[in-house]
Amino acid sequence: MSFLRKQESCSIAGFRLALRCGRNDNNQYMKHMLLIFSHPDDESFSVGGTVARYAKDGWHIRLLVATNGEKGASSLYPGISEKALGLKRQEEVKRAAAVLGIEHVDFLEFPDLGLKDLTPGTLEDPIYASMKTFLPDIVITHDPTGITNHPDHTKVCYAATYAFQKYAAYLSNLQDKEQLTKGRGKLWRQEEYMRTFGDTQSLSKEPKLYYVCLPQRSVNFLLKEKQISEESFGKPWKGVPDKNITTVIDITSTQLIKGKALLCHETQAEEVDQFISFAQNPEVKQECFILRMQGIFEVYMGKTDRFANAL
Repeated sequence: MSFLRKQESCSIAGFRLALRCGRNDNNQYMKHMLLIFSHPDDESFSVGGTVARYAKDGWHIRLLVATNGEKGASSLYPGISEKALGLKRQEEVKRAAAVLGIEHVDFLEFPDLGLKDLTPGTLEDPIYASMKTFLPDIVITHDPTGITNHPDHTKVCYAATYAFQKYAAYLSNLQDKEQLTKGRGKLWRQEEYMRTFGDTQSLSKEPKLYYVCLPQRSVNFLLKEKQISEESFGKPWKGVPDKNITTVIDITSTQLIKGKALLCHETQAEEVDQFISFAQNPEVKQECFILRMQGIFEVYMGKTDRFANAL
């Protein structure tokens, strides 16, 4: 399959729009997915199977990593410096990304375990800039619990949510049938924009923000099987109630790819081995998500709603 990437830019209502049109041989629009996580290996543990599925379907996928994970202990490399460990983990996530079908990895290189101390906007701004450049149809990040209660996960969740709200509002303004163009004294019509710059299908649908999560039933099972400790980062494990889960992706067809990606994270071998070796691990065959926002609108699940099997 071949891909054609075309980028144009123009000034609309004071904004610079990077217009991208992706197509396959059947002249179908190719969608974009942006993953936003805190550390190298989050992408493989949390969404590896889902990413591999969508990559197989031709999606363009990018990964944004907030830290290098330099605080992550590694029994295989005792005495390694934090800087050296961070650089090694960068290489590991690049290899894992290649296995999963992720086309590009960006590193923000903020301090591991230090995201909560960043001033407002420091983390949010580069995330928003990435969204505005890549124009993703789907954004995936941690849920507010961070699954493991990791403070970096929670911070990235809130930062990505804020950035997505700005991004969705930005696209919503562009989708208006008529817009006032600054300094031109006339209405800029979407039809004229289409004639000038080509297909605008990439702007025709509302983007979605998903939180990857761990169901409460999975937490209960893992606790019962003593696969996780009672607490993580000083707090009890807290899974997501089933009624709040909107999407469950079957990853049985890509679980081997997920496993290969996890094995790329050699510095985290202990956690990877435990994850892979536990045959009853519910997260080996499925990955669960919460659809948090669709465009500028928040999404809420009730006890009578049904979950979907696709993003």
